[in-house]
Amino acid sequence: MNKDIIVFDFETGGRDPHTCQITQLAAIAIDGRTLKAKGTFDSEVWAETDDEKAIKKGLGPIEEGALKVTGKTREQIAKAPKPKAVWKKFCAFVDKYNWKGTSFFAPVPAGYNILGYDMIIIDRLCKEYGPWDEQRQKQKLFHQINKIDMMDNYYMWTEGDPSIKARSMDSIRERMGMSSENAHDALQDVKDTANLMIKFMKTHRAVYRNLKLEKAFANGNTYV
Repeated sequence: MNKDIIVFDFETGGRDPHTCQITQLAAIAIDGRTLKAKGTFDSEVWAETDDEKAIKKGLGPIEEGALKVTGKTREQIAKAPKPKAVWKKFCAFVDKYNWKGTSFFAPVPAGYNILGYDMIIIDRLCKEYGPWDEQRQKQKLFHQINKIDMMDNYYMWTEGDPSIKARSMDSIRERMGMSSENAHDALQDVKDTANLMIKFMKTHRAVYRNLKLEKAFANGNTYV
């Protein structure tokens, strides 16, 4: 791959990506050619812990269930750096891995369920703090086309396995023999997702070397 990859994860105070408040943001930069780690980012994030004030701002209140999952307290969240400051540092981190400083050489975003959750938050933050493409109404931080969602990737590799009943990160950790220590800490989740992604990408590359795709349907071998 001629672009780097940023595996990232948000911990949030709610389940709705359109309104939830961020409580932690972490990321690992992966070299797209060698699949080696190149850098890490991790920061707690301040959120409005007064539910009434949060609702007035159009934000989701901090849910007790979310605090239980992440192990964070309202007191810790109230002392964290403000979202704008964290976001600016995160953007600077991502930009370090934009090889040519253009949107099409920007790093490829990666994570677990990022298409259904985290990229929605990325768009929200880019629209509020930048960089935002007004014409396309999309974020300008990451690559404009390519994305790696490990939830979909894992599903494609395992969809024919009837023994798999769940595809949450917790269930994947158990199945793959990964430790569950510090699970739901954003940086630990990012490390686990990055290791999973690298494992599958190495498998993809090994399979592709022996896969004949050119003119694969030339002899009429279609299925529908």
